[in-house]
Amino acid sequence: MGTLIKQELFKLVHKKGTWIGAALIVLVQFGIAALAKMQGKIFGPADMFQSTFLGTSMTLFVLIASTASIVSMEFQYGTVKQLLYRKFYRSQVFLSKVCVVVLHMLALFALELAVTFAIKFAIFPQVDLAAKYMGTPAWQYLLIGQGGEILTALLLLSFVLLMSTLFKTNAAAIACGYVGYFLISMASTLLLMVIARWHWVKWNPFTMLMLPQQLQSPDIAKATYLSNPEMIGGLVVYTVVFTLIAYLSFRKRNV
Repeated sequence: MGTLIKQELFKLVHKKGTWIGAALIVLVQFGIAALAKMQGKIFGPADMFQSTFLGTSMTLFVLIASTASIVSMEFQYGTVKQLLYRKFYRSQVFLSKVCVVVLHMLALFALELAVTFAIKFAIFPQVDLAAKYMGTPAWQYLLIGQGGEILTALLLLSFVLLMSTLFKTNAAAIACGYVGYFLISMASTLLLMVIARWHWVKWNPFTMLMLPQQLQSPDIAKATYLSNPEMIGGLVVYTVVFTLIAYLSFRKRNV
C-alpha cells in the first residue's frame, strides 16, 4: 500500500499540470490583490482577504481537474493494467488514489491560505486580523470558512472521483464536477426557496455544500433547517457513499 501511495505521489509531483495548477492559484490571488490595491473601493481589501483573494475557488477548480484525471486517465491510456498485473488488489490501487487526492487537496488549501496571509502582511497591512467580521474576529472567520471549504471539497471530489470511474475520458468527469460546483454557487437561493416549501429536500447533497456559508453565518441554518452537526454529518455520509460507489464502479470496470 505504501508503495502504491509513493508511486501516485511521484506521478502527481512529476505531472506538469500539478505545478501549473498551483501556479495558477497563486497568480490569480496576486492578480486579485493587485485589483484590490488599485480599486480598493470596489474590491475591498478586507472582503478580498476573507475570500482568500479567490484562492479557494481556484483551488477547487484545480482539484476537480486533478481528481478527474487520477482514475480516468489510467483507463484511458491503459496504465492501470501495469498496476493490476503486479498483483496489487484493486482496493489497494483505489485507496492509494484516494489518499493522494486528499493529500493534494490539503497541500493546495495550505498553499492558498499561506499566500492569503502573505498578501495581507505584504500588501494590506491595514487589514486588522482582530477586527470583527460578521461578529467574529477576521482571522477566525477566515479559518472557519476554510474548514468548511475543506469538508465540502471532500464531498465534491468524491463525486468527481465517482464520475471518473464511470466515464472513459476525464473530460466528462471534469465537466460534471464543474457543473455541480457552479450550480450550487449560482442556485443556492433557489435551493433555499425549495427547502422552505418542502423541508425534506434539505437532505440532498447540494445543501451540504453550503456548509462554509452556514458556519460563517449561523442565521443560514434557519433557511437550511439543518444544524451545523447535522450538515457536517450529512456531508460525511454523502462523501463516504460516493466514495464507496466509486470503488464499486472502479472494481467492476474492465481494463
